[in-house]
Formats: sequence, structure tokens, C-alpha cells
Amino acid sequence: PPLPATGSTAVACDGFVVYQPAAAETLPTGAMIIPVRCFTCGKVIGNKWETYLEKLNAGTPEGDALDELGLKRYCCRRMVLTHVDLIEKLLNYNKSIRRPQVEAG
Repeated sequence: PPLPATGSTAVACDGFVVYQPAAAETLPTGAMIIPVRCFTCGKVIGNKWETYLEKLNAGTPEGDALDELGLKRYCCRRMVLTHVDLIEKLLNYNKSIRRPQVEAG
């Protein structure tokens, strides 16, 4: 997947792609940590996430979007369907990339 900004690096760690921003750089809103490969069969799925989200935003049903991306096995479909994007919550604990807090009001 493309890097979020210039100067950033992508590091594969335990089956995940983690973006590491350059100094004084913040990750874009669409930053994510997604498995690179299916944990069961090993098929590469990390490069399909953004396309999957685009298809969903265009109104394509989940099953049809997965079929169009070539994810036929139920193990790969599970990886995409059950992915929970926690990067925004995790960034709150990183002192160098602190997100502004929204005050409840």
C-alpha cells in the first residue's frame, strides 16, 4: 500500500503493516494497521483493504465487493470482514503522535 506521506516508512511486524511517520509528522485519518496476509492460507490481503472500502462507499454489498477483489476463500473473507481499525485509539497513547482530544459537551 502507498505510504501516507513523504518521509514515512512502512514496517512489516508480525504479519501487520505499521506506518512509522517521519519526525513531526502525523498519520492521515485513513491510516490503519491491517494484516498483510490471511492468517490461515497466507494469501496477501493487505493491499485490498482500501479498494474494499471504496467499493463499500460506492454502495456495493460486502459479498460482491469481496468477490470482485478475488477473496473467494472464507478464511480470507473473514480477515477482511472482521478487521477492526484500532489505530486511532492506539495513537492516543503515543506521545510523539498525539491526536487532539474532542471535549464532550
